[in-house]
Amino acid sequence: MPNRIIKESICVSDSIDQLNWFEEVLFYRLIVSCDDYGRYDGRPAIIKNRLFPLKDNLTIKAVSEAIKKLASAELVTLYEYEGKPYLYLPTWNEHQTIRAKKSKYPSPEDGVISSEIICKQMNSNDSKCPRNPIQSNTKSESNAESECGGRNSSRFAPPTLEDVEAYCRERNNRVDAQRFFDYYTSNGWKVGKNPMKDWKAAVRTWERSDSQPAPFKEKRILTFMDL
Repeated sequence: MPNRIIKESICVSDSIDQLNWFEEVLFYRLIVSCDDYGRYDGRPAIIKNRLFPLKDNLTIKAVSEAIKKLASAELVTLYEYEGKPYLYLPTWNEHQTIRAKKSKYPSPEDGVISSEIICKQMNSNDSKCPRNPIQSNTKSESNAESECGGRNSSRFAPPTLEDVEAYCRERNNRVDAQRFFDYYTSNGWKVGKNPMKDWKAAVRTWERSDSQPAPFKEKRILTFMDL
């Protein structure tokens, strides 16, 4: 595992300032534990046992709540692949050097990125929210969304090419809007095997992939993201 360096800008970071002490410590331990692509297992029990092996009194509930807070602060992004939860640090590729040829975990592009994962996967003590995908199979997606977030489900509407171009201009990224539009039009607007829920989130994922630095550089020390 390469060394990762945290910049002094964390001391004045608004995102970090939202966190309590435990949430901040968890975030730093994720930085040194994520694979070379900034991805990690999203199950709270795994995070607890691997990141805090000496903390016998630490509960899975505390880890779950801390992960939810990191997600709400946009310091981590939660996603699902084949019914299993994962997470990644969204600005990792902008500030870290990727040397491994393959990630240990599935790509967010092949999974489903959704804020509902926070409720369905992380809130293990909420009786109305399923703890894992196996339990949630007994309920429809619309019912789960209603119980967890109190929101009415809405059907996904594919964007037009002009919508994608406008969003890419707004974010000033390097995503080829035509290529993005043609790719998802050809596969029925699916992300992996799942129907797309948020095309803007997919654009941001492509944006991070396009900004990925070259895999091999002479300098070995990695730098942590500007917060």
